[in-house]
Amino acid sequence: MPLNPEQTIDLLLRGAGLGLLSLLALRLLQPPRSANRLLCLGLGLCIGGYLITSGGFDSQMPLLLRLPQLMLATLAPAMFWLFAQALFNDELRWHWLHALPPLLLGAMPLAWLLSLGDPDTRKGLELSQHLLASLLMIHVLWLTWRDHRSDLLPQRRVLRLWLGPGIGLYILTVLTVEVIHPAGDVPGWLSLLNLLGIFLVTLWLSLRLEDLLELLAPAHSKKTRVNASSIFNLAAENQTEKEKDSSDQPALQRLHMAMQDEQLWRRETLSVTELAKHLGLAEYRLRRLINGALGQRNFNSYLNQFRISAACEQLADPARRRLPILSIALDVGFASIGPFNRAFKAQLGITPSEFRREKLGES
Repeated sequence: MPLNPEQTIDLLLRGAGLGLLSLLALRLLQPPRSANRLLCLGLGLCIGGYLITSGGFDSQMPLLLRLPQLMLATLAPAMFWLFAQALFNDELRWHWLHALPPLLLGAMPLAWLLSLGDPDTRKGLELSQHLLASLLMIHVLWLTWRDHRSDLLPQRRVLRLWLGPGIGLYILTVLTVEVIHPAGDVPGWLSLLNLLGIFLVTLWLSLRLEDLLELLAPAHSKKTRVNASSIFNLAAENQTEKEKDSSDQPALQRLHMAMQDEQLWRRETLSVTELAKHLGLAEYRLRRLINGALGQRNFNSYLNQFRISAACEQLADPARRRLPILSIALDVGFASIGPFNRAFKAQLGITPSEFRREKLGES
């Protein structure tokens, strides 16, 4: 039976997408191996599974081949959620809880099979799957917006404007359409538009893979504690002699004075814009200075190094053992105890209470 134009375009887009994903997988399997490469590979496999199953090409496969394809397709939102975490969250510390959404979504196809064709059970499972995937995409949207002002990486700031929100909203739209059309009777033009979007995203991933892997790399200075004499040492570690720009030294000195002498980091609402005005620098230049010369990826993380260092001094002071931790948090520039606890643990790996007990020898 000859294919109509719509079916021909459908096959071309799926084939092109799967071809690009295959080439992408081969590149990601090349050394050096890393967790970020495996994460990108997993996302690519999930997109491939969706391209196969959404076209019905899995219907004639044996169960042992079909089930993994279905599991990969349902895993796609969870893999993108993990990808967004690695890309946009500089304070990320992987925890076993991060594995729960992928496990739950990946188990859905197996649950469908165990439901033995009960339509009500299958409908409930599908609604649960779409609800969980939608919640993950909403979290991605919040994550990309949360630190958009404090992000110091120019390329990543651009990605915050379109990659996270764009793909997040795109997946939310697909999930909504699947709920509205549970039997798969999606209009042909909408299906082609979906495939075109997947092809364009896959093409972009192929073209920008190396840049993306660089952005996914963890910040080298994320857990570096800052004291009054270390800011220029950090700059020296993150710059080679060839890269140093003597014109940055006066600006670095002004930044040093603002942070160490004036202690502007104690202002809980201090922003890049406010600090740039205080130093008499253009905002883009201050961002470049803190990122390029000091190796920082996020402005809030940069401020928190000073704040946590000052908090550690107070927590380790026997004369202040009765001072509430909340008072210390407010004194060093945090608005509440929650952000202080999270920033403290992200930097040192323990809570403020544990740090105080360790330093003061309390049981």
